Order: sequence, then C-alpha cells, then structure tokens
Amino acid sequence: EAAERIARVLHNDPATGVMRHADAGYDIAIDCAKEQGLNLPMIGR
Repeated sequence: EAAERIARVLHNDPATGVMRHADAGYDIAIDCAKEQGLNLPMIGR
C-alpha cells in the first residue's frame, strides 16, 4: 500500500505543476502534457 501511495504522489505532484503551467499558456508545458497524455481540456488535443 505504501508503494502505491508514493507512486501516486510522485506522478500527481509533478503532473499538477504541468497542468497549471499549461493552463497559463506555457508552450513547453503544453507540449509536455500532450507527450505524457495528460487529459487537459483547456489545451485541446
């Protein structure tokens, strides 16, 4: 259980940062979100 929890944190915490920067319009974050398959309706696919 602990391993699953840490895996979620290590994925979700950086992904949240990418989402925030993509929403702010940073091209590098938008590209990263698309490459990683993040579901971000605000940037389109």
